[in-house]
Amino acid sequence: MKSLRQTFRDNRRKAGNAVRSWLQPRLGAVGRRYRVAARIRKANSWATRHPRRTFGYVVCSLLLILAFDIIITGARMESQEPNLQSIVKVEPVFNGFRTIQRGKEDQRRRIAEMAGDGQALKHELDSLIAITDKSHDDSIAIIQRYRQLEQIVKSLKNTDKNEED
Repeated sequence: MKSLRQTFRDNRRKAGNAVRSWLQPRLGAVGRRYRVAARIRKANSWATRHPRRTFGYVVCSLLLILAFDIIITGARMESQEPNLQSIVKVEPVFNGFRTIQRGKEDQRRRIAEMAGDGQALKHELDSLIAITDKSHDDSIAIIQRYRQLEQIVKSLKNTDKNEED
């Protein structure tokens, strides 16, 4: 049984052979038509007779390619500079976000104040209810505090429902 690595290697080799068998006649025809092999032999024989010139030509060619590459890359970088005017247009979005955040903080602060007021009213109501001999004023105060507490609870419940949506 073949290993998975061996199977991959065989398949890669078969694909390479298929590509080579397809390309070889086409590239061979181009080579014969333009006499590439003869020109390469001639260039190699000239290079072996003139090693310093060959070295100079190769170095100069590579330096020219490097210089042109740097120039082209620099030109592309200049054309890709960020458009700062579009960044300026983002500021109103951030201002709107800050306004929303301030509104949320104010709402949280008000809810916390209402919860604190509700707790104070509850303690006050408990102390009024705990009185054994209540006067008429005490009864009115209990009803008033109870209604205030109901309003706070209703408001807090509405706030919770709005936050869930």
